[in-house]
Amino acid sequence: MKKIFNLLLLAFLPLGLLAQSMTYDQYIRTVAEKNVSYLAEQYNVDIAQANLQAAKVFNDPELSVDYGNNQDWYMYMGQSWEFGLSYDLDLAGVRRARIRTARNEKEITEASVIAYLSNLRFEAAQAWAEAWRLKQSCDVLQANVRDMQQIAESDSIRLSVGDIGRTDATQSKLEAQALEGELIALQAEYKNALMALSLLCGGEPITAMTDAELPQKSLSFSEEELFRVAENNRADLKAAELSHTLSVNNLRLVKASRAMEMSLSLGYSYNSEVRNEIAPAPKFNGLSVGIAIPLKFSSLNRGERRAAEHQVTQSQKYYEASLLQIRTEAAQALNAYEAAKVVLQKYNSNMMSDARQIVESRKVGYQKGDTSLIELLAAQQTYRDVMQAYIDACSNHFVCYAQLENALGL
Repeated sequence: MKKIFNLLLLAFLPLGLLAQSMTYDQYIRTVAEKNVSYLAEQYNVDIAQANLQAAKVFNDPELSVDYGNNQDWYMYMGQSWEFGLSYDLDLAGVRRARIRTARNEKEITEASVIAYLSNLRFEAAQAWAEAWRLKQSCDVLQANVRDMQQIAESDSIRLSVGDIGRTDATQSKLEAQALEGELIALQAEYKNALMALSLLCGGEPITAMTDAELPQKSLSFSEEELFRVAENNRADLKAAELSHTLSVNNLRLVKASRAMEMSLSLGYSYNSEVRNEIAPAPKFNGLSVGIAIPLKFSSLNRGERRAAEHQVTQSQKYYEASLLQIRTEAAQALNAYEAAKVVLQKYNSNMMSDARQIVESRKVGYQKGDTSLIELLAAQQTYRDVMQAYIDACSNHFVCYAQLENALGL
Protein backbone atom coordinates (compact mmCIF):
# COMPACT_ATOMS: atom_id res chain seq x y z
CA MET A 1 0.00 0.00 0.00
CA LYS A 2 2.84 2.37 0.85
CA LYS A 3 4.50 1.64 -2.50
CA ILE A 4 1.30 2.51 -4.36
CA PHE A 5 0.99 5.74 -2.38
CA ASN A 6 4.56 6.72 -3.30
CA LEU A 7 3.87 6.07 -6.99
CA LEU A 8 0.74 8.22 -6.87
CA LEU A 9 2.69 10.96 -5.10
CA LEU A 10 5.30 10.97 -7.86
CA ALA A 11 2.61 10.96 -10.55
CA PHE A 12 0.91 14.03 -9.15
CA LEU A 13 4.05 15.86 -8.09
CA PRO A 14 3.83 19.50 -9.18
CA LEU A 15 5.86 20.34 -12.20
CA GLY A 16 7.51 23.21 -10.34
CA LEU A 17 9.26 20.66 -8.10
CA LEU A 18 10.62 18.88 -11.15
CA ALA A 19 12.24 22.01 -12.57
CA GLN A 20 13.13 24.37 -9.75
CA SER A 21 15.95 26.24 -11.48
CA MET A 22 17.46 26.71 -14.93
CA THR A 23 20.72 27.98 -16.38
CA TYR A 24 20.79 30.41 -19.29
CA ASP A 25 21.93 27.74 -21.74
CA GLN A 26 19.12 25.42 -20.65
CA TYR A 27 16.67 28.29 -20.84
CA ILE A 28 17.56 29.45 -24.36
CA ARG A 29 17.51 25.84 -25.59
CA THR A 30 14.09 25.28 -24.02
CA VAL A 31 12.77 28.43 -25.69
CA ALA A 32 13.82 27.09 -29.11
CA GLU A 33 12.29 23.68 -28.39
CA LYS A 34 9.06 24.48 -26.55
CA ASN A 35 7.95 28.04 -27.29
CA VAL A 36 4.35 27.60 -28.43
CA SER A 37 4.31 30.55 -30.83
CA TYR A 38 7.48 29.32 -32.53
CA LEU A 39 6.09 25.79 -32.80
CA ALA A 40 2.98 27.22 -34.43
CA GLU A 41 5.15 29.30 -36.79
CA GLN A 42 6.98 26.16 -37.92
CA TYR A 43 3.75 24.77 -39.33
CA ASN A 44 3.96 27.44 -42.02
CA VAL A 45 6.86 25.47 -43.52
CA ASP A 46 4.74 22.32 -43.63
CA ILE A 47 1.90 24.28 -45.22
CA ALA A 48 4.26 25.72 -47.84
CA GLN A 49 5.64 22.24 -48.55
CA ALA A 50 2.10 20.94 -49.04
CA ASN A 51 1.35 23.86 -51.38
CA LEU A 52 4.48 23.01 -53.38
CA GLN A 53 3.31 19.43 -53.68
CA ALA A 54 -0.12 20.65 -54.78
CA ALA A 55 1.46 22.89 -57.44
CA LYS A 56 2.96 19.83 -59.16
CA VAL A 57 -0.44 18.44 -60.12
CA PHE A 58 -1.17 17.91 -63.83
CA ASN A 59 -4.34 18.97 -65.59
CA ASP A 60 -7.20 16.51 -65.20
CA PRO A 61 -8.66 14.86 -68.32
CA GLU A 62 -12.39 15.17 -68.92
CA LEU A 63 -14.66 12.24 -69.67
CA SER A 64 -18.06 12.86 -71.24
CA VAL A 65 -20.98 10.51 -71.89
CA ASP A 66 -23.98 11.49 -74.05
CA TYR A 67 -27.17 9.64 -74.82
CA GLY A 68 -29.53 10.49 -77.62
CA ASN A 69 -33.01 9.18 -78.52
CA ASN A 70 -34.42 10.25 -81.91
CA GLN A 71 -37.99 9.30 -81.05
CA ASP A 72 -37.03 5.65 -81.36
CA TRP A 73 -40.00 4.57 -79.31
CA TYR A 74 -42.51 6.33 -81.55
CA MET A 75 -40.97 6.77 -85.02
CA TYR A 76 -38.26 4.09 -84.79
CA MET A 77 -35.52 6.59 -85.63
CA GLY A 78 -32.90 4.92 -83.42
CA GLN A 79 -30.77 5.79 -80.38
CA SER A 80 -27.16 6.89 -79.91
CA TRP A 81 -24.44 6.79 -77.25
CA GLU A 82 -21.33 8.95 -77.35
CA PHE A 83 -18.21 8.70 -75.19
CA GLY A 84 -15.56 11.43 -75.23
CA LEU A 85 -12.20 12.08 -73.63
CA SER A 86 -10.52 15.53 -73.67
CA TYR A 87 -7.34 17.00 -72.19
CA ASP A 88 -6.04 20.57 -71.91
CA LEU A 89 -2.44 20.90 -73.09
CA ASP A 90 -0.03 23.13 -71.12
CA LEU A 91 1.71 24.82 -74.03
CA ALA A 92 3.05 27.87 -72.16
CA GLY A 93 4.52 26.11 -69.11
CA VAL A 94 1.86 27.15 -66.59
CA ARG A 95 2.57 24.14 -64.40
CA ARG A 96 6.30 24.82 -64.44
CA ALA A 97 5.75 28.48 -63.50
CA ARG A 98 3.33 27.42 -60.76
CA ILE A 99 5.94 25.07 -59.28
CA ARG A 100 8.60 27.79 -59.31
CA THR A 101 6.26 30.16 -57.52
CA ALA A 102 5.33 27.60 -54.86
CA ARG A 103 9.01 26.73 -54.33
CA ASN A 104 9.84 30.41 -53.81
CA GLU A 105 7.02 30.75 -51.32
CA LYS A 106 8.39 27.77 -49.38
CA GLU A 107 11.89 29.30 -49.31
CA ILE A 108 10.48 32.61 -48.10
CA THR A 109 8.56 30.81 -45.37
CA GLU A 110 11.69 28.98 -44.21
CA ALA A 111 13.65 32.24 -44.08
CA SER A 112 10.81 33.93 -42.18
CA VAL A 113 10.77 31.13 -39.59
CA ILE A 114 14.53 31.49 -39.09
CA ALA A 115 14.10 35.25 -38.64
CA TYR A 116 11.25 34.60 -36.18
CA LEU A 117 13.53 32.33 -34.10
CA SER A 118 16.30 34.94 -34.11
CA ASN A 119 13.90 37.62 -32.84
CA LEU A 120 12.50 35.16 -30.29
CA ARG A 121 15.97 34.47 -28.92
CA PHE A 122 16.62 38.19 -28.58
CA GLU A 123 13.31 38.62 -26.76
CA ALA A 124 14.23 35.68 -24.51
CA ALA A 125 17.63 37.23 -23.77
CA GLN A 126 15.96 40.52 -22.81
CA ALA A 127 13.56 38.68 -20.49
CA TRP A 128 16.42 36.76 -18.87
CA ALA A 129 18.44 39.95 -18.35
CA GLU A 130 15.43 41.64 -16.74
CA ALA A 131 14.82 38.70 -14.41
CA TRP A 132 18.52 38.60 -13.47
CA ARG A 133 18.53 42.36 -12.82
CA LEU A 134 15.54 42.05 -10.51
CA LYS A 135 17.11 39.08 -8.69
CA GLN A 136 20.35 40.97 -8.07
CA SER A 137 18.42 44.06 -6.99
CA CYS A 138 16.45 41.91 -4.55
CA ASP A 139 19.69 40.51 -3.09
CA VAL A 140 21.16 44.00 -2.60
CA LEU A 141 17.98 45.37 -1.08
CA GLN A 142 17.56 42.30 1.13
CA ALA A 143 21.06 42.84 2.57
CA ASN A 144 20.14 46.47 3.16
CA VAL A 145 16.92 45.42 4.91
CA ARG A 146 18.86 43.10 7.21
CA ASP A 147 21.24 45.92 8.10
CA MET A 148 18.38 48.30 8.87
CA GLN A 149 16.57 45.67 10.93
CA GLN A 150 19.70 45.12 12.98
CA ILE A 151 20.13 48.87 13.39
CA ALA A 152 16.46 49.27 14.40
CA GLU A 153 16.78 46.47 16.98
CA SER A 154 20.00 47.99 18.29
CA ASP A 155 18.38 51.44 18.48
CA SER A 156 15.47 49.99 20.42
CA ILE A 157 17.90 48.65 22.99
CA ARG A 158 19.90 51.86 23.05
CA LEU A 159 16.69 53.84 23.53
CA SER A 160 15.78 51.74 26.56
CA VAL A 161 19.11 52.56 28.23
CA GLY A 162 19.02 56.22 27.17
CA ASP A 163 21.92 56.20 24.69
CA ILE A 164 19.85 57.76 21.87
CA GLY A 165 16.68 59.78 21.53
CA ARG A 166 13.28 58.46 20.59
CA THR A 167 13.39 60.30 17.24
CA ASP A 168 16.42 58.38 15.95
CA ALA A 169 15.01 55.06 17.19
CA THR A 170 11.66 55.73 15.54
CA GLN A 171 13.28 56.85 12.27
CA SER A 172 15.50 53.75 12.04
CA LYS A 173 12.44 51.57 12.64
CA LEU A 174 10.45 53.41 9.96
CA GLU A 175 13.35 53.15 7.50
CA ALA A 176 13.53 49.38 8.08
CA GLN A 177 9.79 49.01 7.53
CA ALA A 178 9.89 51.14 4.38
CA LEU A 179 12.73 49.04 2.96
CA GLU A 180 10.78 45.86 3.77
CA GLY A 181 7.87 47.22 1.70
CA GLU A 182 10.21 47.98 -1.22
CA LEU A 183 11.67 44.48 -0.97
CA ILE A 184 8.23 42.83 -1.08
CA ALA A 185 7.29 44.81 -4.20
CA LEU A 186 10.63 44.02 -5.86
CA GLN A 187 10.31 40.31 -5.07
CA ALA A 188 6.86 40.31 -6.68
CA GLU A 189 8.38 41.85 -9.83
CA TYR A 190 11.05 39.13 -9.82
CA LYS A 191 8.42 36.39 -9.56
CA ASN A 192 6.52 37.95 -12.46
CA ALA A 193 9.76 38.04 -14.47
CA LEU A 194 10.22 34.31 -13.82
CA MET A 195 6.67 33.74 -15.04
CA ALA A 196 7.55 35.64 -18.22
CA LEU A 197 10.52 33.28 -18.69
CA SER A 198 8.19 30.33 -18.17
CA LEU A 199 5.82 31.70 -20.83
CA LEU A 200 8.66 31.94 -23.34
CA CYS A 201 9.60 28.34 -22.49
CA GLY A 202 6.14 27.11 -23.41
CA GLY A 203 4.93 26.89 -19.82
CA GLU A 204 8.02 25.08 -18.50
CA PRO A 205 8.11 26.04 -14.80
CA ILE A 206 11.04 28.23 -13.76
CA THR A 207 11.22 29.08 -10.09
CA ALA A 208 14.86 30.20 -9.86
CA MET A 209 17.85 31.24 -11.97
CA THR A 210 20.92 29.08 -11.47
CA ASP A 211 23.42 31.45 -13.10
CA ALA A 212 24.81 33.95 -10.61
CA GLU A 213 26.22 36.09 -13.42
CA LEU A 214 25.08 36.94 -16.92
CA PRO A 215 27.06 35.35 -19.77
CA GLN A 216 29.30 38.19 -20.92
CA LYS A 217 30.69 37.67 -24.43
CA SER A 218 32.44 39.99 -26.83
CA LEU A 219 32.40 40.73 -30.56
CA SER A 220 34.67 42.93 -32.61
CA PHE A 221 33.97 43.94 -36.21
CA SER A 222 35.04 46.67 -38.56
CA GLU A 223 32.23 48.50 -40.31
CA GLU A 224 32.92 46.68 -43.58
CA GLU A 225 32.94 43.28 -41.86
CA LEU A 226 29.82 44.24 -39.92
CA PHE A 227 27.81 44.89 -43.08
CA ARG A 228 29.14 41.78 -44.80
CA VAL A 229 28.22 39.51 -41.88
CA ALA A 230 24.75 41.05 -41.58
CA GLU A 231 24.06 40.75 -45.31
CA ASN A 232 25.19 37.12 -45.37
CA ASN A 233 23.33 35.97 -42.26
CA ARG A 234 20.13 38.00 -41.84
CA ALA A 235 17.22 35.71 -42.69
CA ASP A 236 14.81 38.62 -43.21
CA LEU A 237 17.11 40.06 -45.90
CA LYS A 238 17.13 36.66 -47.59
CA ALA A 239 13.34 36.64 -47.38
CA ALA A 240 13.23 40.08 -49.05
CA GLU A 241 15.51 38.83 -51.82
CA LEU A 242 13.36 35.75 -52.31
CA SER A 243 10.26 37.95 -52.38
CA HIS A 244 11.73 39.74 -55.39
CA THR A 245 12.35 36.37 -57.06
CA LEU A 246 8.78 35.39 -56.22
CA SER A 247 7.38 38.49 -57.89
CA VAL A 248 9.45 37.70 -61.02
CA ASN A 249 8.06 34.16 -61.06
CA ASN A 250 4.55 35.51 -60.50
CA LEU A 251 5.01 37.66 -63.62
CA ARG A 252 6.08 34.56 -65.55
CA LEU A 253 3.01 32.74 -64.30
CA VAL A 254 0.75 35.60 -65.41
CA LYS A 255 2.35 35.59 -68.87
CA ALA A 256 2.01 31.82 -69.12
CA SER A 257 -1.65 31.89 -68.10
CA ARG A 258 -2.37 34.47 -70.85
CA ALA A 259 -0.71 32.43 -73.63
CA MET A 260 -2.55 30.33 -76.22
CA GLU A 261 -4.20 27.18 -74.95
CA MET A 262 -5.27 24.02 -76.74
CA SER A 263 -7.51 21.11 -75.85
CA LEU A 264 -7.43 17.69 -77.56
CA SER A 265 -10.50 15.47 -77.64
CA LEU A 266 -11.19 11.89 -78.71
CA GLY A 267 -14.71 10.51 -79.10
CA TYR A 268 -16.52 7.25 -79.82
CA SER A 269 -20.20 6.97 -80.76
CA TYR A 270 -22.61 4.12 -81.27
CA ASN A 271 -25.85 4.53 -83.25
CA SER A 272 -28.54 1.89 -83.17
CA GLU A 273 -30.50 0.68 -86.20
CA VAL A 274 -33.12 3.03 -87.65
CA ARG A 275 -36.25 0.98 -88.26
CA ASN A 276 -38.32 3.75 -89.78
CA GLU A 277 -39.91 2.51 -93.05
CA ILE A 278 -39.43 5.82 -94.84
CA ALA A 279 -35.70 6.22 -94.06
CA PRO A 280 -34.19 3.05 -92.64
CA ALA A 281 -30.48 2.91 -91.69
CA PRO A 282 -28.20 0.26 -90.25
CA LYS A 283 -26.51 0.59 -86.89
CA PHE A 284 -22.97 1.98 -87.01
CA ASN A 285 -20.02 3.14 -84.86
CA GLY A 286 -18.24 6.49 -85.15
CA LEU A 287 -14.87 7.91 -84.10
CA SER A 288 -14.05 11.61 -83.68
CA VAL A 289 -10.88 13.58 -83.02
CA GLY A 290 -10.94 17.29 -82.27
CA ILE A 291 -8.86 20.30 -81.32
CA ALA A 292 -10.31 23.20 -79.33
CA ILE A 293 -8.55 26.56 -79.20
CA PRO A 294 -10.19 29.17 -76.94
CA LEU A 295 -10.39 32.71 -78.24
CA LYS A 296 -8.70 34.58 -75.40
CA PHE A 297 -10.11 38.04 -75.85
CA SER A 298 -9.48 38.50 -72.10
CA SER A 299 -5.75 38.73 -72.89
CA LEU A 300 -6.39 42.12 -74.45
CA ASN A 301 -6.85 43.41 -70.90
CA ARG A 302 -3.29 43.97 -69.67
CA GLY A 303 -4.22 45.01 -66.12
CA GLU A 304 -3.11 41.76 -64.45
CA ARG A 305 0.21 41.76 -66.28
CA ARG A 306 0.91 45.41 -65.46
CA ALA A 307 0.14 44.75 -61.81
CA ALA A 308 2.62 41.86 -61.80
CA GLU A 309 5.26 44.07 -63.46
CA HIS A 310 4.77 46.77 -60.84
CA GLN A 311 5.09 44.14 -58.11
CA VAL A 312 8.51 43.20 -59.50
CA THR A 313 9.66 46.81 -59.27
CA GLN A 314 8.10 47.20 -55.83
CA SER A 315 9.78 44.06 -54.47
CA GLN A 316 13.15 45.36 -55.70
CA LYS A 317 12.61 48.60 -53.78
CA TYR A 318 11.57 46.62 -50.71
CA TYR A 319 14.80 44.64 -50.94
CA GLU A 320 16.86 47.83 -51.18
CA ALA A 321 14.97 49.25 -48.18
CA SER A 322 15.58 46.03 -46.20
CA LEU A 323 19.28 46.16 -47.03
CA LEU A 324 19.51 49.75 -45.85
CA GLN A 325 17.52 48.94 -42.72
CA ILE A 326 19.73 45.97 -41.86
CA ARG A 327 22.92 48.00 -42.29
CA THR A 328 21.50 50.73 -40.06
CA GLU A 329 20.39 48.25 -37.38
CA ALA A 330 23.81 46.57 -37.41
CA ALA A 331 25.65 49.89 -37.06
CA GLN A 332 23.31 51.06 -34.27
CA ALA A 333 23.62 47.74 -32.43
CA LEU A 334 27.42 47.91 -32.62
CA ASN A 335 27.44 51.48 -31.29
CA ALA A 336 25.16 50.52 -28.41
CA TYR A 337 27.28 47.46 -27.61
CA GLU A 338 30.56 49.40 -27.64
CA ALA A 339 29.06 52.05 -25.35
CA ALA A 340 27.69 49.41 -22.97
CA LYS A 341 31.08 47.69 -22.87
CA VAL A 342 32.84 50.96 -21.96
CA VAL A 343 30.28 51.68 -19.21
CA LEU A 344 30.67 48.19 -17.75
CA GLN A 345 34.47 48.49 -17.73
CA LYS A 346 34.18 51.56 -15.47
CA TYR A 347 32.81 49.36 -12.71
CA ASN A 348 35.16 47.13 -10.77
CA SER A 349 35.25 45.25 -7.50
CA ASN A 350 37.04 48.15 -5.76
CA MET A 351 34.07 50.45 -6.30
CA MET A 352 31.65 48.01 -4.68
CA SER A 353 34.01 47.18 -1.81
CA ASP A 354 34.67 50.88 -1.17
CA ALA A 355 30.96 51.65 -1.09
CA ARG A 356 30.37 48.73 1.28
CA GLN A 357 33.28 49.83 3.47
CA ILE A 358 31.74 53.27 3.78
CA VAL A 359 28.49 51.71 4.97
CA GLU A 360 30.28 49.56 7.56
CA SER A 361 32.25 52.58 8.76
CA ARG A 362 29.08 54.63 9.11
CA LYS A 363 27.43 51.79 11.02
CA VAL A 364 30.29 51.61 13.50
CA GLY A 365 30.35 55.39 13.78
CA TYR A 366 26.58 55.50 14.36
CA GLN A 367 26.76 52.86 17.07
CA LYS A 368 29.51 54.87 18.78
CA GLY A 369 27.57 58.09 18.39
CA ASP A 370 30.12 59.70 16.05
CA THR A 371 27.84 59.51 12.97
CA SER A 372 24.24 60.64 12.61
CA LEU A 373 21.48 58.38 11.30
CA ILE A 374 21.10 60.63 8.27
CA GLU A 375 24.74 60.07 7.33
CA LEU A 376 24.32 56.31 7.73
CA LEU A 377 21.18 56.29 5.55
CA ALA A 378 23.01 58.37 2.94
CA ALA A 379 25.88 55.87 2.89
CA GLN A 380 23.46 52.98 2.48
CA GLN A 381 21.69 54.79 -0.37
CA THR A 382 25.02 55.44 -2.07
CA TYR A 383 25.91 51.76 -1.79
CA ARG A 384 22.56 50.73 -3.26
CA ASP A 385 22.95 53.25 -6.08
CA VAL A 386 26.45 51.98 -6.94
CA MET A 387 25.35 48.34 -6.86
CA GLN A 388 22.22 49.07 -8.88
CA ALA A 389 24.25 50.98 -11.47
CA TYR A 390 26.63 48.03 -11.76
CA ILE A 391 23.72 45.58 -12.09
CA ASP A 392 22.12 47.77 -14.76
CA ALA A 393 25.44 48.00 -16.62
CA CYS A 394 25.82 44.21 -16.66
CA SER A 395 22.23 43.76 -17.81
CA ASN A 396 22.53 46.43 -20.51
CA HIS A 397 25.82 44.96 -21.77
CA PHE A 398 24.20 41.52 -22.05
CA VAL A 399 21.14 42.90 -23.87
CA CYS A 400 23.27 44.97 -26.25
CA TYR A 401 25.34 41.92 -27.09
CA ALA A 402 22.18 39.91 -27.79
CA GLN A 403 20.88 42.79 -29.91
CA LEU A 404 24.13 42.86 -31.90
CA GLU A 405 23.90 39.11 -32.49
CA ASN A 406 20.31 39.52 -33.65
CA ALA A 407 21.25 42.43 -35.93
CA LEU A 408 24.01 40.32 -37.50
CA GLY A 409 21.84 37.21 -37.81
CA LEU A 410 24.25 35.14 -35.72
